[in-house]
Amino acid sequence: MISVYTGKRLLAAMMSVLLITGCASTVDSLPILFKPEIRQGTLITEQTVSQLEPGMSERQVRFVLGPPTIEDPFTEGRWDYVYEVEPRSTDLEPVSHRLAVFFENGSLAGARGDFITPDNPLYQP
Repeated sequence: MISVYTGKRLLAAMMSVLLITGCASTVDSLPILFKPEIRQGTLITEQTVSQLEPGMSERQVRFVLGPPTIEDPFTEGRWDYVYEVEPRSTDLEPVSHRLAVFFENGSLAGARGDFITPDNPLYQP
């Protein structure tokens, strides 16, 4: 048998849980809620990509660009760099940059992606 005092506590707890779960859908729309921006990958800028030159070693490319985001073990000689920013608290547009660099015999042979223009010596279509 549940005493009256314990029954009231149990009822109050259940009502609190129901009220909180009912408000859960409106929490995301509150203006005071901080939503941190999500940054993923390795930062790629036009300035760092402009430092790449044909014939650079893998070690030199890693020094300039940082570690590759994707180094596929099944595709030898290709490194993929991906950088994405999803601003969630502001009205800024999302940022997405991609770059693939190709090596032949351990030296940089070409690149494809953002910041690589057709007049760049590393350009590969």
